[in-house]
Amino acid sequence: MSQAPATAVPEESDWLCEGCGYVLNGLPEGGRCPECGKPTSESARTLRVPPLWERPQDASLPVRLLSTTADVLFTPARFYRSLATRGSRDASARFAQIHWAIASCLFGVAAWLHFDWASSSSSALRIGDKVPWWGALVLAAGAFAFLVGTIRLAAWLTNWEATYRGYRLPLHVVQRGLDYHAAHYLPVALAAALTVLAFRLLVARLPLRGIEWGMNYLYVLCGEVILAAAYLFKTYWTAMRNMMYASR
Repeated sequence: MSQAPATAVPEESDWLCEGCGYVLNGLPEGGRCPECGKPTSESARTLRVPPLWERPQDASLPVRLLSTTADVLFTPARFYRSLATRGSRDASARFAQIHWAIASCLFGVAAWLHFDWASSSSSALRIGDKVPWWGALVLAAGAFAFLVGTIRLAAWLTNWEATYRGYRLPLHVVQRGLDYHAAHYLPVALAAALTVLAFRLLVARLPLRGIEWGMNYLYVLCGEVILAAAYLFKTYWTAMRNMMYASR
């Protein structure tokens, strides 16, 4: 079977319609895309700018971090629709590392509390009786390594499939988008940590109900895994969809 791209990937210098990907080179200002009818003004390169995180002159670091995180979490389509995709990864990589580190710490605590409970059949088990506190550090480090490895693989596969299908998503652009997508791991990790912690505290307070609640707790965790996977994929696709026709 041929491994050639299904369609030709547009050149980096091409101006694309952000609605359908049609090449708008040579069209006058104020016109419309011949393919989908979208005003060409809505695909102007000037609409894409660096996010606040990358503009240290505009605000302090905490404000830039919190504001950009909120934009990614609550208005992802608008964030990626206005993101300058061809910018440097120096700042975006730091944004990702901060969020990966926080999420990994939360995942580490959640895994520690869970394995500490699962390693004993005693309903009166106290937190830390079976797995020492430093186990959380080991699990957090493992979570960080897993996140980084998985995201690198996802970036490579996304670039490969986009190239095959004729979409203009260079690896650098995909990686930059996934750097900011790192913010979406925070609610997932926080939900996991709170769920496990709440269960452990309830069992510590009412140990005789531990066995009864254990199965429901596991069902809740399984449900969260499924919802988290759907949420992360949806937000990933939102990012890629709003960057694949970007001309800046």
